[in-house]
Amino acid sequence: MGLGAFKLPTGEYRFTGEHLSVGANQRVYIDPSIWCIHGRYEKFGKCIVTQSNVTAHIAQVHPFTFGWIADLHVSSGLPDSAVWTDAAREQIDRLALCNPSFTVFGGDIVSGSGGYTGDNFGLDSPIEESWFEIVWNYSKDKLSNNLWVKGNHDIDPNCDYFYDWFERLWYLELGMFKLIGFDAYNEQSIVPGFCEPYLSLPDMLWLKKRLCEDQLSKVIFAHHPLDQWYKYASWVFEKASNVKCAFGGHAHELIYTEVANIPVYVNGTCSDPNSKPHLVTIGIFTKDGSVHTTLMHGDLEVRGSSDDIEINTPKTMNWKKEEVKGAIPVRLVKQFNGHYLNLIVYCPSESTVHVQLRRKADTAVEVVSDAEMYIMGKEICSERNPYDLWTCSCGIRWNCYHADAGEVLEVSFNLARTPHL
Repeated sequence: MGLGAFKLPTGEYRFTGEHLSVGANQRVYIDPSIWCIHGRYEKFGKCIVTQSNVTAHIAQVHPFTFGWIADLHVSSGLPDSAVWTDAAREQIDRLALCNPSFTVFGGDIVSGSGGYTGDNFGLDSPIEESWFEIVWNYSKDKLSNNLWVKGNHDIDPNCDYFYDWFERLWYLELGMFKLIGFDAYNEQSIVPGFCEPYLSLPDMLWLKKRLCEDQLSKVIFAHHPLDQWYKYASWVFEKASNVKCAFGGHAHELIYTEVANIPVYVNGTCSDPNSKPHLVTIGIFTKDGSVHTTLMHGDLEVRGSSDDIEINTPKTMNWKKEEVKGAIPVRLVKQFNGHYLNLIVYCPSESTVHVQLRRKADTAVEVVSDAEMYIMGKEICSERNPYDLWTCSCGIRWNCYHADAGEVLEVSFNLARTPHL
């Protein structure tokens, strides 16, 4: 196993932190358009295959977009599992069209008993490891850089397969942010037959350290909403710094609340046929440490050629389930002469947005959009001042530029530093 890398039963690797190191001849699910990768590799879809020892660091350049999807409840044993699986796939597909920089699967990925009993709703069908593999195989080539948190339906006695697929506690530092994945249903503490949150002391001490050790903007991801477990862990937050918000699922509803002045966003509407509308949570982290969320209601369309793209956006809703005008951040990844461009286009809801890329010889490209956008990449530059920048320890520089709607932005490439592909 490599540093910051998690080996799956399939032999593939996924990441658990902002740094990663693996050996040669490994399939690693990271997106090279936002990772600074050192070593030889080939790109295949949403992953790379290493040809040498490889180290990588997530580019610390804002903005980052993110997706949240909870309560997929995938299985092969429930009478209505086909319905739930179809709904989960539909939500993954919708989110994939937004192509977020990172996606967090917010627990209840599969559908165990939910109360740590092993009795799967009266059926002789305990959790099977294949259920997690179904989710992984469907999502790995659709959603870049996806992370998981554990829910109460993801474990049962003698069914601890979740731990073959991801870590129980994790955190990731991204520029001004620290993303924290927390387990609010520790099976060392739970009472069988109940699905309420159960926290262990070691886990709470771990969370306290993560919340207090720096001034980064903290975002907590846990399956159980913060308002359900804060009362057991209020002392953890006493000296916490800069907690921006918490995301949760568990309740198959859309809920917004606040706990100790911390905004809590709950969206567990992914696949329950009784929870409608099914809404996708997509958001953006900006360099001032702010978090902006959007709830997408309906299908997004992205079509056109590589140089002329049309994006048709659906309705958006607020956390009160009211239709509102919003903006959906859509990430487009384009490649020019070995250089990746990440275009984050802030598309207004219920609109058609056109993005045009005009090549200028081999060293530059002009980009213009009907909507506000950001363009990020390594070894790119423009005459204007960057919105954000970062230099990796290897010396490669990453820049991000901002353009208003209708404003032409020209970026050029440093061909002397063309990354290996």
